[in-house]
Parts: sequence; C-alpha cells; structure tokens
Amino acid sequence: MTPAAPILSLSGVSHSFGGLRAADSVTFDVRPGGITSLIGPNGAGKTTVFNIISGVLGAHSGTIVFGGKSIQNAPPHRIAGLGIGRTFQAPRVFPDMSVLDNVMVGLRLRGEQLLRSVVRGPSYAREVKQAREQSEELLSAFGLVSRSREMAGRLSFGEQRFLSIARTLVARPSLILMDEPTVGLDDERLTKLTELMRRLVSTYGATVLLIEHHMETVMSISQKVVLLVQGSVVIDGTPEEVRASRTMLEAYLGKKQSA
Repeated sequence: MTPAAPILSLSGVSHSFGGLRAADSVTFDVRPGGITSLIGPNGAGKTTVFNIISGVLGAHSGTIVFGGKSIQNAPPHRIAGLGIGRTFQAPRVFPDMSVLDNVMVGLRLRGEQLLRSVVRGPSYAREVKQAREQSEELLSAFGLVSRSREMAGRLSFGEQRFLSIARTLVARPSLILMDEPTVGLDDERLTKLTELMRRLVSTYGATVLLIEHHMETVMSISQKVVLLVQGSVVIDGTPEEVRASRTMLEAYLGKKQSA
C-alpha cells in the first residue's frame, strides 16, 4: 500500500536570530493520522520550528507545505484558518470568562459566525446550540463539563492546560501543534492527557506534531520521532530507531570522551 502523502512537509527551513542559526535547513514530513514528536535538548530549536510553522516567525529560507499548499511566511490567522491549531506550554485562558465560553471562543479560529454581535440571522440560535454542544462534548472528554459555568481563573494549572487544549480542538484543526503539554501535570493528569492525545487521532481524525521532553510519553504514543540538535535534524525515524541511536544518547548525555 502506498503511504499517504504528508499533511505537512518542511524542506530546508532556516531562521537566524542575528548570528545564531536557530533553525538550520530543517527537513522532515508529518504523515496524517498519527503523532509525530519533535524532540531535542533545551535550545535545540524546537519552539522556533513551531513558531515558523504557525507563522509567528518567518522562514529565512526553505519551504513549508501544508495540505498541498505553501504556507511559509503566511500570517498566523491564515495558517490557523487552513486547519493548523496550536497549544502552548503555559495555559492561555481568559480568566474572567466562563469555562464554556473559553472553549466557544475557539470557534472563531475556523471562521464560525456564531459569535456575531451585530447581525444575527435566523440560524443564529441553531449555530449557538451546536457550538455549545461541541464545546460541552470536549469539556466532558477533559473532565471539565461540571465546571463549565465557573470562571476559568478558578481552575487549577492542570485544568487550565486542559481548557486551553479544548479551545484549540473545538475548531477541529486537522493538524495540532502541541508544545510540551505534559509540563506541570501530575501522574493522573499525564495519563489522562496521553489517552486524549491518542483519541485525537483515533476518534477525531486529527494529526499531532508534539514537542515533548517526557521520553516515556514520546516513545509510547509516537509513530515517528524527529531529533533536533542545535537547530538541525540529526535523526528521523520510528521510536525504536531513535531510541537505539547513538546520536540520541549523545544529544542528551554528550559525547563520550576518549581516554
């Protein structure tokens, strides 16, 4: 069987901050319907790559193709509108809005008109009902539906992280960039998040590109792992291939010095 075409392809993507080359000819593909993890030591350039994909930073060279369309140097709102969602290390919630309203705000990312405040056509009530149902379904999956009327600022750190992920998912992105989602989670919420990431693929048909330092999580849920060191891809393969690689050990432990 011929493998599916990549949903995202980076080829020779570079970006420099002054004399520092934070991304150096980065090249890798993300296949649809799975989880690809981007790993590497601190300062390897992982978040820089996410910022380039999502339009926060421009690519100084190279190409990025998403769903068959070139997106390098496109503005963030256009990239989001094409179906790329992103979560961040720090939860981003509106603390003075309800938990439910926080999720419903995410529907703006796909151009929904249910939040129109000036012109309300006859379908408005139906749109709001549908949006509420979609949002409550996600809140239920994250164990937050019972708190949907509370202000988001009252949630714990882990609950706010789940809420910010739910807000990204409600727009139904076909590709989700997740930047270290397990940071600050206890074992119970880590297990729950891992299960939810698997469900994103199996139930919602999404594709995930994950930055993660928790190697046990990476190796257990990824179909593909890309190791980035000093801005460059040094190995790209299955979890088993990357785990067994000497390059992987050297990246995290350093090269063994000869006597």
